Amino acid sequence: MAKFIQASERPRIPCEHPDFKMYCRLFKENLIRIKSKKSPFTKHDADIQALFEQSNDLKHQCESVVNYVAASFKHYALWDYTHAYYPGRPSQQNARLDAMEGCSRVLPTLAAWLHANPTQQGCLYSKNNETLDVAYWIQKAFLAGTDPQHKGYWGRIEDYDQRICESADLALTLWLSKTQVWDYFSSPQKQQVVTWFEQVNQAKTVDNNWHLFPLTVQFVLKSLTGVDQIDQKRYARIKAFYVGDGWFRDGANGNYDYYNAWGFHYSLYWLDQIQPDFDPSFIRESLQQFSETYRYLFTSQGFPMFGRSASYRLSATAPLLATLDANGPDLPECYLGQFKRAFRTNLAFFITNGALKQGRPTQGLFDDDVRLTDNYSGPASSFWSLRAINIALYCGDRVGLWQAKEAPLEIEKDSFMFSLDGPNMLVIGVQDTQEVTVIFKEEYLPHSQQPAAAKRGLESQSIPKQIKESILGRAERPKNNLLRKGVTCYSSKLSSFV
Repeated sequence: MAKFIQASERPRIPCEHPDFKMYCRLFKENLIRIKSKKSPFTKHDADIQALFEQSNDLKHQCESVVNYVAASFKHYALWDYTHAYYPGRPSQQNARLDAMEGCSRVLPTLAAWLHANPTQQGCLYSKNNETLDVAYWIQKAFLAGTDPQHKGYWGRIEDYDQRICESADLALTLWLSKTQVWDYFSSPQKQQVVTWFEQVNQAKTVDNNWHLFPLTVQFVLKSLTGVDQIDQKRYARIKAFYVGDGWFRDGANGNYDYYNAWGFHYSLYWLDQIQPDFDPSFIRESLQQFSETYRYLFTSQGFPMFGRSASYRLSATAPLLATLDANGPDLPECYLGQFKRAFRTNLAFFITNGALKQGRPTQGLFDDDVRLTDNYSGPASSFWSLRAINIALYCGDRVGLWQAKEAPLEIEKDSFMFSLDGPNMLVIGVQDTQEVTVIFKEEYLPHSQQPAAAKRGLESQSIPKQIKESILGRAERPKNNLLRKGVTCYSSKLSSFV
């Protein structure tokens, strides 16, 4: 029987219901984007794809992705590294916020590299031996982004604001790069940064995984300043979404999907790293319980994708890596090698099929695919695809990830079938075909609210919507979450998405 979660009324989100004033702002920001954007940065695309085709050196691959990302960020960044206009389809926010994501979602990867390489003086080097001073970039970004008088100011944080989401990645960046960034700031500079972050304490959020964003900021600020502003009610609400087997429902009436991987468990892992004595039993036990069965979903040629944000696919293995770090001594011996193989082959499968182009993860599973680009996703949103790499860089040396010998995935050892009561799904693996299938045992919508059978697949964007999107710089794409269309069966062959 499904766990009952008390629902709250969904608020009216301004960006989902733009008025005339907002449309004017959208148009203005789109013009600025058109004027400010730079040519696509493609010079390293072929090299990064070839590396994953020809090499199995995981550490070299991950560090090469960091170099790839850093070089492109330098190319696209504006206003003291506070924004970056990446190429791609816009979100339903505005071009300015899309460009903010081009900073906020890139910096955690650079900061994770800094954390893992404290003796490198904050500098990477491009393939052309060009210095990429990422510590300096992060310093400049924080001082400019939190300064209301600077052109790159990240802005005032309002209720249900995308900046709430981005503030979490920025806070994590600051925590990871503390010795190279925060410790170099003067007292007035630190206060300026703190003042900007503290806006999240009063901001309202949607009642789902978004509670984790203010919490991340609050945990980081407590770590850096000693001031405890952690909202215990938000954390309690996150725990209320827990349904068992390591799974969370994303809101009372929300999805069971991969936000469990790159959302809930990713964020909870960082909360545990920042303050290990906060709630270690729940965070670590739910993470380990999740990974015990989640590991069965991975093949060397994909996993059964379902739900939202397909473009974050490179981060599907994030909780496996987090488990190695958080629960290492208590894990079966085979987990290290198996989780390494899942992580490496997942990266290789997508990247060798074109998942990195123009200096960023594409807006799709392989190449850019407008059908899989949610309306809340902009050109740089897909940098959440690097969240597994962030964890690998952060803890890889500590857990022995880089040197470990790979172990077979579960699908490579035998066939299997089991049910998960929490998300109410059936998992089937067939060794002979190397295919894993997930079947949901209940539908999200009653039959009366589901689309006709002919419309249960991925819809393409109409030409009028393309034109409107191009003029206004606001997403006008069909909603293609197949879970909400009555599709209950998903294969690692990705047949629903090709």
